[in-house]
Amino acid sequence: MEKIVNLCKRRGFVFPSSDIYGGLGSTYDYGPLGAELKRNVKEAWWRYMVQERTDVIGLDRRFCSIQDVGSLGTSEELHRPAGRLQKCQHRFRADQIPDPTKCPDCGGELTEARQFNMMLKTFLGPVEDSASTVYLRPERRRAFR
Repeated sequence: MEKIVNLCKRRGFVFPSSDIYGGLGSTYDYGPLGAELKRNVKEAWWRYMVQERTDVIGLDRRFCSIQDVGSLGTSEELHRPAGRLQKCQHRFRADQIPDPTKCPDCGGELTEARQFNMMLKTFLGPVEDSASTVYLRPERRRAFR
């Protein structure tokens, strides 16, 4: 992966986000070539998955939601304990692995399970108060393996 990222950086496809300030883990900004490639891939995916099918309709929705998420699930379903493998940094739901101390993939030791919120909390607008609290919709994120 490191070789691919370095090649993409040299060719102007991607750059680590906030690189000059120390970086932001696993996020990238797209250069001119990367932006074009991303647009082409997105258009090809949309054409194949939406336009060429009769059983699918395309939607472009907002990705933030208020706290009352209704059909997205209850608060208990969106806050679950999770353990993290120290060696490979994979994260697993504590209630879905047979041995809560061992990684199901490689057998490495898991950290102690901590509460994991599947909804990323942020604020909409310039004021950080309860009236402006919104959450990143959980179906748009892949929280667990």
